Amino acid sequence: MSRVFDALQKSQGEHPAASPLAQAQPEAASTEEPARVTAAFVPAPTAEEVPAAIPEMPMMTVGDLPTTTPVDGRLLKVPAERVLHPHPTPEQRLVSIAEPDSPGAEMFRVLSTRLAHMQRKRRLHKLLITSSEGEEGKSVVAANLAFSIARRPNERVLLIEADLRRPSASTLLTSAPLRGIAEWSEGKLPLEEALYRVNDLPLWFLSAGHGLEEPMPLLESERFATMLETVAASFDWVLLDGTPLLPMADSTSLSRLCDGVLVVVREGFTRRKVLNKALGAVEKNKLVGMVLNQASMLKVGYDRYYGSKNGKAKKEAKAEDDQVTTATA
Repeated sequence: MSRVFDALQKSQGEHPAASPLAQAQPEAASTEEPARVTAAFVPAPTAEEVPAAIPEMPMMTVGDLPTTTPVDGRLLKVPAERVLHPHPTPEQRLVSIAEPDSPGAEMFRVLSTRLAHMQRKRRLHKLLITSSEGEEGKSVVAANLAFSIARRPNERVLLIEADLRRPSASTLLTSAPLRGIAEWSEGKLPLEEALYRVNDLPLWFLSAGHGLEEPMPLLESERFATMLETVAASFDWVLLDGTPLLPMADSTSLSRLCDGVLVVVREGFTRRKVLNKALGAVEKNKLVGMVLNQASMLKVGYDRYYGSKNGKAKKEAKAEDDQVTTATA
């Protein structure tokens, strides 16, 4: 964890007013994502804190879900109107599908591989993705990670928009309004009709729907816990894009229903004391690691390894990086 704090302290020295607490500014209503995505995975502090296995929870089937497709016996059918065709814009930063050869996309492939290795050693089926506070990029990280895992062989992935207060993950996948958890909770939508599938991928999406002003009664209910177990039984990975850990208690409640928690930390933005307070709300045996978002130090190594930057030779790229480093030192 010290590597995360060192990076945060360094970036805060370069951007002393980057924290929303320092600026005393309210969060923007439109989005909570940063302007750039480059992620580095930092494992949880000690392996001893992670048990070898988490007790299995009762697994149920989705009784009314349609059967499988004739093309792939592992794909669940959905009607054409519930198939999503993402066309990401640069502002949405879905590098895993829009820029598959970029350093950011490669980092998400690394993250998905490390999580897959971890899954072989312990139960890691439902993974909550959160952050200490808003504007750290958790929804973009969750969506990119979902695409990366779905491209691995024989993996069925469900991405759940579990931030019921300010849902934003659905806007990364479609411009059309989607029905989902809110409508299901109100009895207006059967569970099987709340599932969407991303075109040509074993990736499904459960939207938050219109959102809820006060979701805690639902998140704390046995009905929600049963629903999550029911729908999760049909997938190899379930990623929940939750609310920030501070100041709401939503993600703390969600974490009790998940096998692991991944915390997004934004370089040059997150303050150490805020992160410490947020991590205190996570059970130690469920913290699988942190994602350092906007990790600027990673791109230099990526460009040097692959030998070019914007078509330049490896030698020229290295010289340019050295110049930039000198100029900003």
